Amino acid sequence: MEYLMHDKKGAQVLHAALESGLELLYLSPLVDVYPDNPIRGGIPLMFPQFGDSGPLRKHGFVRDLQWSLVNEAEDADGKNLSYALDIKATDFPEWPFNAALKFNVCLSLQTLSIGLSIRNTGEQAFTFTGGFHPYFAISSRKDIQINGLDGLPFKDSFPGENAYELNADALVERQYMGNPDILFYNGSNWLKITASGFDSWMVWNPGGAGAKRISDLPDEDWNRFICIEPIVLAEPKTVLPGDAFIGEMVVLVG
Repeated sequence: MEYLMHDKKGAQVLHAALESGLELLYLSPLVDVYPDNPIRGGIPLMFPQFGDSGPLRKHGFVRDLQWSLVNEAEDADGKNLSYALDIKATDFPEWPFNAALKFNVCLSLQTLSIGLSIRNTGEQAFTFTGGFHPYFAISSRKDIQINGLDGLPFKDSFPGENAYELNADALVERQYMGNPDILFYNGSNWLKITASGFDSWMVWNPGGAGAKRISDLPDEDWNRFICIEPIVLAEPKTVLPGDAFIGEMVVLVG
C-alpha cells in the first residue's frame, strides 16, 4: 500500500511511496548525523524567502519550525495530512508580519498532491518569495529527462562557471520563468508534474563537486536526486490583509 512519512519540523514530507512501491522522493541517509540542520531531502517548504534572494536566512524560517499536525486520515482513496503554522509579527523582528499557513498533503495510488495556503492575518501587506523544494529520487542523472521547459526564458545562478548539463556531473541551478506542466522521466517511470500559483520552476542539483561541500549529503548521492521546484521568485507575491496565496503541486505517475 502507499507509504507516507512526514515530520512536524517544517511540515516536511520525507518519503512518499506509491502502491507500486515506487519511491518518489530522496532523503539523505545523513539527516540523523546532523540533527540541527534543515532536513536534506523530501519536500522542504520555503517561506518567506527563496534562497538568498533577500535579507532573511536561506529559504526562510518555516522549514526550521515545529508545525501543528491538525489532521491525519486514511481511507480507500489514500492518505491525507494537514499542518498549520501561525506566525506573529513579534516572532521574527526581521519579518514583522502576521500570517497563518496551512500545508496539505494527499497521497493516493498514483498521485502525490501538496498545497500551501498563506493568509495575511495582520493589518499590513507583506511580500514573499518561496515555494516547494522537492527532492525527486532518480536512478541516475544520465538517465533522466525533463520535458516542457524548452523555450522558456531562464536564468542560471552561476552563469559562466558551469554549463547546464542535466545528464552530466555538473552543477545545475536554473530558474525557468513560467509555470508549464512538466513531463519528467526519473530513470524508471514517467511523472507528470503540474503546479499552480507559482511563477517559476527551479531545477537544482549540486553535481559531484558541489556534493563534496554539503556536509549532510554523501558525496555520491548527487546522482540520486534532482530538485524540480515550483516557486515564487520572478516577482515577489504581495498578500494584502485578509487575502491569501494558494500554491499547489501535483505529481502523477503515468
